[in-house]
Amino acid sequence: MNVPVLKLLQIDLTDDCPLFCGHCSNSSGPGRSTHFPIEKLVEIVSAAKDLGLERLVYSGGEPLRYPALNEALLAAKAGGTPVTIFTTGIMDKRTRLPVSVERWHQLKDSGLVGARFSVYSSPSHREFHNAVIQSRPTIGDAFGANELAIRDARSAGITVEVHFVPSGTSVADLAAIYSWAARLGCSTLHLQIPTYQGRNKDSPFLELNSADEARLKQACSELGSISGETEFYVSRFWTSRWEIPTHSNSFANLEQLIIRTDGTISPSNACKYGSVMLEPENVLTAGATLADTWKRSRTLQELRDTNGRFQLPTRPEGALAATSQAEVLHRSASL
Repeated sequence: MNVPVLKLLQIDLTDDCPLFCGHCSNSSGPGRSTHFPIEKLVEIVSAAKDLGLERLVYSGGEPLRYPALNEALLAAKAGGTPVTIFTTGIMDKRTRLPVSVERWHQLKDSGLVGARFSVYSSPSHREFHNAVIQSRPTIGDAFGANELAIRDARSAGITVEVHFVPSGTSVADLAAIYSWAARLGCSTLHLQIPTYQGRNKDSPFLELNSADEARLKQACSELGSISGETEFYVSRFWTSRWEIPTHSNSFANLEQLIIRTDGTISPSNACKYGSVMLEPENVLTAGATLADTWKRSRTLQELRDTNGRFQLPTRPEGALAATSQAEVLHRSASL
């Protein structure tokens, strides 16, 4: 049986979020309240170290809304595993304002190393970003709250990355977003894809057509010649689709595992809530262990057996109807 090392593990801590973003692939929001059991999380984090874990990501929903976040961070810190969170920097459902600098310092002391924020436009087109977020803070606007959270996290010594999820409205903003991220001292700007799942499935807020994609590719090419302390990273979906040379390991997707808040596993964020329903495998099932799931999962093994045989989808979406489960798995895990 071909079983790779588990280098990257992502656990979605909660589906609770103070915001109600129109694109949310997890359909998270203020009305959700499911939390991943902390006892199981501690068990999983400890077991993952024996499988070769190098990086741990806590996502959501909003991880800051997870009641046992400090305990989750300390569990990773005890094993020497660095933790990054996908976050808005916002915890308060009433004000929708960022947490304090002091809170960022507390999180860092508990073991938080990095924070990843999403952005949907440049500062000059912030109205579009605000429209995607849909929830306005009591002071200022959503873009400003995002920027303040990034500044505060950086001031606490946390490494900050920015994920730009483009749409037809914002593809021309790439260079301006890079300059903005560089001014804020962000380590990396990631160019991602809009996935057609969750809240972005039926009435997409973020969507690209072929003309939009051509403009994005051109902007990406022009930005690629810029050198600076902020790294520009293009997702595996785009590098493969556009045949951009990359030094990354083409099998890196086989070394990651996503665990949803309800315990269901997925090889990729892009297919965990997609239109294609894979056979459910769940780490919260009685008697289930991370090691057994990682080694014996039929879903993961089929991906390992078929990796490299199929082409990426013709549209930039995260989950498509396909001729076989194997094809779905390869396409999605390549994003």
